[in-house]
Amino acid sequence: MESITSFLELTAHLRSVNSRKRLAVANAVDSHTLDAVLKAVEMGIVEAFLIGDVASIESPHLFEEHVLSPFVHIIDIPDILEATKEAVRMVKSGEADILMKGLVNTDVLLRVILDKEKGILKPGTVMSYNSVMEVPKYHKLIIFSDPVVIPSPNLVQRTAMIKYAITTANKFGIKKPKIALIHATEVANPKIHYMQDYLDIMQMWREGEFGDVIMDGPLDIFLALDFEKGSIKNVPTPVLGDADVLIFPNFECANTFYKGLSLFAGAEMCGLLQGTDKPVVLTSRSESVDSKFYSIAMACVMS
Repeated sequence: MESITSFLELTAHLRSVNSRKRLAVANAVDSHTLDAVLKAVEMGIVEAFLIGDVASIESPHLFEEHVLSPFVHIIDIPDILEATKEAVRMVKSGEADILMKGLVNTDVLLRVILDKEKGILKPGTVMSYNSVMEVPKYHKLIIFSDPVVIPSPNLVQRTAMIKYAITTANKFGIKKPKIALIHATEVANPKIHYMQDYLDIMQMWREGEFGDVIMDGPLDIFLALDFEKGSIKNVPTPVLGDADVLIFPNFECANTFYKGLSLFAGAEMCGLLQGTDKPVVLTSRSESVDSKFYSIAMACVMS
């Protein structure tokens, strides 16, 4: 498999596989979610189970004869919590391959996911969020973590985040991903509270903990993503201007990074919750239809 370097290539790869994943959508009533799901159905990459209050669906055209597909199933459960529980149950039982958040508060969905008996979080695993971004001026996709879930990761959580990112890279056909541990500069300032984590992670990498990857850090964004600007700094790094994976110090940095690029550079992002039995598409209502669609596509690759 050739490495996937754009969302267009991601979609083309999934269409060439010619296999539909089963997608269970919790409270699937909002128009952005439905438009993204229907696009994925039309592309031939999912079979969708829309669970929620049929009377509240914000997409009347869904019921039009020329739109409703045999690969779309509507399960009428008006109560949001019960609809969410049913979506999680379908994933846990193997009736669905992917869970997706519809118009339901994230805390409600997470409580159901985290339920010790009926949830889908693997025991003893770290729950995190792993994202993929396409930036028009960068030559390939950027995988980064964590912009949503863990405010200030500890060493165990950072290690898990890196391993999730490596798995994502491998699923996208990147055999030897280049990983950058991001800081404001390349100087390992001991006064920064997370710096010891970076130094420990680099030692773990040298000892083979992360497998066949290239890693360096701390590095700033220029060194990680821009060969020309990075070269000016004259800092020797095997990642120079060609990073596949960015690991940020906290979710404020990662969140600001992707929102700034989305707002001012026209970047598109997709992402998944990590640590669960099956992929979870956890996007906010404000995310674009394209972002939701690419998140579904990412889940299809990861499932």
